[in-house]
Amino acid sequence: MNLRLAYKLIARAEHQPLGFLKVRGREEAREVHLMAEAGLVKATQSDKSDPPEAMITKITHAGHQFYHALHNVRSFSNSLRA
Repeated sequence: MNLRLAYKLIARAEHQPLGFLKVRGREEAREVHLMAEAGLVKATQSDKSDPPEAMITKITHAGHQFYHALHNVRSFSNSLRA
């Protein structure tokens, strides 16, 4: 799993009014699939579309914990650089 991409996708989903996030492209669709397998999100996928598509339909409790943990690490790292 690409942690940076997973973090960005969850951040984008969190900022959607209904919490849904539709992604297109092989890399993002695959990442959503891996995130769903890891239990971070609930998702649907369309293997028939070109480019591949996926939709995050819900961020799970584990997904929220993952997001906040990485957010805290990023904030801490940024404070060390200042």
